[in-house]
Amino acid sequence: MAPSVLPGANDHEKLQALAQLTYKEQAVWFLNAFWDTLEKEGETLWNYVIVNAELDLENHEEGCGLDEMKAHVFLEKFDETLTVREMRAKLRSTGAIGEAERPKTVPLTHFLLYKYAVDWHTLTDETLQGDNKEEMAKAEKMLEEVAAAVKQSESKAATARKALAEAQSAENAAKERESEAVASENDAVQRENE
Repeated sequence: MAPSVLPGANDHEKLQALAQLTYKEQAVWFLNAFWDTLEKEGETLWNYVIVNAELDLENHEEGCGLDEMKAHVFLEKFDETLTVREMRAKLRSTGAIGEAERPKTVPLTHFLLYKYAVDWHTLTDETLQGDNKEEMAKAEKMLEEVAAAVKQSESKAATARKALAEAQSAENAAKERESEAVASENDAVQRENE
């Protein structure tokens, strides 16, 4: 569960601390801060969490940011492809990174800041985290349900792909046997006619 207080003496230090939380904790913090306006985006944010965890081959769901290459793959998965310069410009426009910085990793928080065009000072305001344990439990349950549904659909897709490959193989084998039978029949007819 996301903490209710971030370490740091100022908003920038708190933003850096937030960016070190897991993908799930970053999404929870973000939703808490902007619940009034982004409540309907909950499922979308959970999908972002899942995809980040899938792309983070080293840390999975315990990760906090993707390297720049994986961040571009993440964007592509949501049809938000950007060039390296465009992505860095968007990150800079939010204040997530400085003008001269080249990000080594892109935390989910930085993506969410420019995706939803929100103020990072507001994001680090701990008073917006509130005591919403019931809502958080509901959101976490939704996350678990979405994750289970994704796994189930991936399993069904794999089964369907396997069945398709087997059907195509059987069809090809049948066509080959049919071709051989036609060739044998043609040979037999030709020998009869000789």
